[in-house]
Amino acid sequence: MPGHPDPRMNLALTLEKAGRVDEALAQYRRALEVHPGHRPTVQALTRLEVRARRVNDETLQRLATLSLEGEDEAWRRWARGVLATHRQTR
Repeated sequence: MPGHPDPRMNLALTLEKAGRVDEALAQYRRALEVHPGHRPTVQALTRLEVRARRVNDETLQRLATLSLEGEDEAWRRWARGVLATHRQTR
């Protein structure tokens, strides 16, 4: 499925469940190369970076965007909470 992020997204989810964090992160990023801005992939990548404690400036930018434009209120609330926590620990 050239040009579609789903195969890479599915592989990333499988790798993540297997505990292969580095490989999962790489596949999420590859999915975004194929389809930049794909919301489910952006959310999954950001969630894994936070969970794996690999937050960087790009992660914070995505969190800010998700806090306003997440797929639903649960994602927006989660992103706001992570941002607030991160600001308190800085």
